[in-house]
Amino acid sequence: MIEIAKQQLLEKLHLKERPNITHTVPRAALMTALRKLHSGRVRQDGTLELENNIPTKDQGYEIVSFADINETESGDEASLSLSFQFLQERGQSIQVLQSSLWIYVRSSEDPHRDSRLPARVFLSPDGGVSGTNRTLVIEKMLEVQESNWHTFPITRTLQGFLDGGQHRLRLEVNCDEDGKNLCSLDGASDTPYQPFLVAQVRLRDDRSKHSLRKRSLRCGEDVTVCCKRDFYIKFKDIQWDEWIIAPEGYHMNYCMGQCPQHLSGSPGIASSFHATVFSQLKVNGINTATTSCCVPTERRPLSMVYFNSQHSIVKTDVPDMIVESCGCT
Repeated sequence: MIEIAKQQLLEKLHLKERPNITHTVPRAALMTALRKLHSGRVRQDGTLELENNIPTKDQGYEIVSFADINETESGDEASLSLSFQFLQERGQSIQVLQSSLWIYVRSSEDPHRDSRLPARVFLSPDGGVSGTNRTLVIEKMLEVQESNWHTFPITRTLQGFLDGGQHRLRLEVNCDEDGKNLCSLDGASDTPYQPFLVAQVRLRDDRSKHSLRKRSLRCGEDVTVCCKRDFYIKFKDIQWDEWIIAPEGYHMNYCMGQCPQHLSGSPGIASSFHATVFSQLKVNGINTATTSCCVPTERRPLSMVYFNSQHSIVKTDVPDMIVESCGCT
């Protein structure tokens, strides 16, 4: 059952194998990003408690991508060069609902300087030289009285990047004060101020599955007919807590038990109207060449926050993961 659960999770997340986390994001940066993600509450021990609402069937999810950083100089201007990696499944079309770039901006060392600071974000061609052939994405005045985080909306930029089928998004950020870039990190590698990108996206595939809520028996010692058996997997026990941030485990559940003819056609336990009709044919002696099986009649999504193979944090609702009820075919 554990191996089946592992394979099911990987397939639903479109992964061939569990992500190999070769280098970890600094804990301080991870904590900062998780607090910006619309996913839940970060506990004092650093674990994430997901919100207790039932996820929708819409294939929407959130991504937090940490930047690969390179400090560059272009002419008289010092820029912070950021690189984000995105991979789309072939045949998938993604709609960007909202996306923001989060940058930590340092305050001026001159206490007499104006607190207003010009900031610009450029889009650079992948593989090109920094400072050349770049396109201005957004320009704004920041109010920087003290060092703090600032956001830059880049929804249209990210959408255009994904529609172009590219894999690496390169941005350059400049917050210039007399030739000094106050958006730079001053060479600090292990820092809680590592720039990151937050995006809320969804698949453009609007195929929906119609489901009906049905009563379902919970398996017990005296239950032999079709019922739901609870089965819980704790990710720490299978060494998957390194890449799955939340939840702590997965209620896989499964269906088991007999489906006698007099039960498989009853409205409360039949898996579908189709099953009810076929059962009535059997009861009346008409051979349908089919047998009745105990199967899931309703599933709900599993909310997850995890690291993908590009070391980005993904928050998504994985559809049809948790068995809620069982019935007879």
